Formats: sequence, structure tokens, C-alpha cells
Amino acid sequence: MVRRTTWILLIVFGLLVLFAWLFQRFQTNKAENAATVTPQPTGQKLYAMSGTQVVEINITSNSGESIDFQRDPSSSSWVIKGVPAEQANSFQIESVSQQLIDLQVLETLTEAPALDLIGLTNPAYTIIMQTSDGKQIVTSVGSLAAIGTGYYLREDSGPIVLVDNVTIDDVLKLLKEPPVLATSTPEVLATGTGTPIAPTAQPTSTP
Repeated sequence: MVRRTTWILLIVFGLLVLFAWLFQRFQTNKAENAATVTPQPTGQKLYAMSGTQVVEINITSNSGESIDFQRDPSSSSWVIKGVPAEQANSFQIESVSQQLIDLQVLETLTEAPALDLIGLTNPAYTIIMQTSDGKQIVTSVGSLAAIGTGYYLREDSGPIVLVDNVTIDDVLKLLKEPPVLATSTPEVLATGTGTPIAPTAQPTSTP
């Protein structure tokens, strides 16, 4: 009876030792794996430049529409080619252009589909940026991705990337709705006079 109990105790003890060894090995492997995990990038800019380097932005569509923004060298304010400088909404142009220059890549396509399938054979829009050192950067805007959260883009002859559709929509909107300041509406005057018509006094009734 004593021998049988002894064997049972030895078996239980052996199982506890094995469990402790396995648990320790598991914890060690877990710590090693955690230490070798490569962090994923949080975002990468499409353009390697700052906003102050860009002096001209041209947006064109494949239907022939075009708009050209230029930075005034004397004031550094943005103007619209062909529009009086004081009518250009420089603040809006600056804001949208900075969004464009800070554009983040959502995904880089290592195996891109055929260009005609993603709208890059004949791009719907082309954005050309000119830098202060004379460099020209051509970006082709393709189709909206099937999931609807990004556009296919290609900078010059680089890889095809997927970028945020909200930023691109804001940029393309400048082509459809040019950023010009609203002009004040003059006061309507009476014909042949220089002053507004005064209201006619109503006669008072006599009791």
C-alpha cells in the first residue's frame, strides 16, 4: 500500500515538474517572439518635399478643363493664373495644396492590375507641381478603388499607390469650383438718381 502511494506521488511530482518546464519554455518563446516583431509603419508621405518648395500647381482633366495656381514671388501668396490677384482665395489654395503635399500612402501595389482597369491608361486627372528648383512632379489620378476609400495614383513612373479619396476630392474640387473670393453686391439705386428711393410717408387720417 505504501509503495503504491509512493508511485502515485512520484508521478504527480513528475507531472508538476513537466508542466513547470513547459510553462517556462512557453513564456520564454513568447518573450523572444515579442522582441523580434517588426513594427508596421503608421504612414508614408507620397511626396518627399515641403509646402514651401512648391511654387506652381496645375490641375487638368482628360476632358480639357484646367486651372493653374502660382505662388507670388513677392508676397508668397497663391494666385490663380488669369484671375486678378486680389480675387484669389490664397488661404484656401494654401490649405488644400498643403493637404496634397502631405498626402499619405495607404497602400503600395506590388502587383498592380492592368492600367486600364484602374484608370491610369488615360488618367481622368493630372496634377503637375513645379518646385522652386525647377523640378516638375507629374501625378496621374486613376479610378476610385472598389472599396470607395481611395484613388489609384502614380507619381511620374513610380509604383502605383492607393491614397485617401477625401484629400484628392478636395484637390480636384478646385478645378470645378475655383477658389475665388466673393465680390460685394452694390446697392440697388433708383433709376436716374444717385440715392436710394426713400419710403413714401403715409397720410394721417383726420378724425
